[in-house]
Amino acid sequence: MKKILFYLTLVFLLSSCTFSPPVTLTVSPYSDTPWEEVSGKEMWYKVKWFDGDRVETVYMDLGVWSIEVKADRDSLLVFAFYPLGDMEPLGGFWEPGDNNKVWLSPEDGYFADMLIRAAETYPSPVSNISIKRLKERIPDPCAINRVSFLSSLLEGNIDNKEIELYKKYRVPLDGVPKGKWVSLYSHSQSIYVSDVFDPGTVSLFPGVYHYINFDRDLMLTVTLDENGKYYTRVSSPPLW
Repeated sequence: MKKILFYLTLVFLLSSCTFSPPVTLTVSPYSDTPWEEVSGKEMWYKVKWFDGDRVETVYMDLGVWSIEVKADRDSLLVFAFYPLGDMEPLGGFWEPGDNNKVWLSPEDGYFADMLIRAAETYPSPVSNISIKRLKERIPDPCAINRVSFLSSLLEGNIDNKEIELYKKYRVPLDGVPKGKWVSLYSHSQSIYVSDVFDPGTVSLFPGVYHYINFDRDLMLTVTLDENGKYYTRVSSPPLW
């Protein structure tokens, strides 16, 4: 287990005159990524978070796995860790009353990323979201139509409007070199392309996904939009 080597203190100003006792949060990924497990090498991360008022960004060096955040603002906090700076994010949330450990997961990654991007321009509606209530309605944030959700959020209709959901699309693997392609995250299954059987397909929600064939030293990028249009590209993997 990697040690917590990075400590960061955030001081949040409340808009009201009542302050809650400060809470120190430990924010970290739920586990090593499959890429780290297979390669035996640790990754560095870009970290972005929304503190209820503004968005901040820091970079964590290799071997730095967690941040500690001292929060005393009564609003939603949103965190996103981006492996190697621009890979699909891990995401997590904290609301007043939660415990002090925030585990980041790939299932929450794109939704957290969307909220952070929105908060850069519209911090107020994002700070008032209840993730607990949202997940009671939609347990899997991967399925939420992020474009539709953001539109409803900015219009103030989240509680009064049905949340639109994505569906999974099958992406053909024709033309992908044979071998095992390891997904960046375990929630998206690795791909096995055989020279005997048909390549098959991979079933995904809209987003961008990365896989590495470590035997061939190649990376597969799958880009899938909300209408089911897809693009696959094979390239050299990033260095780390």
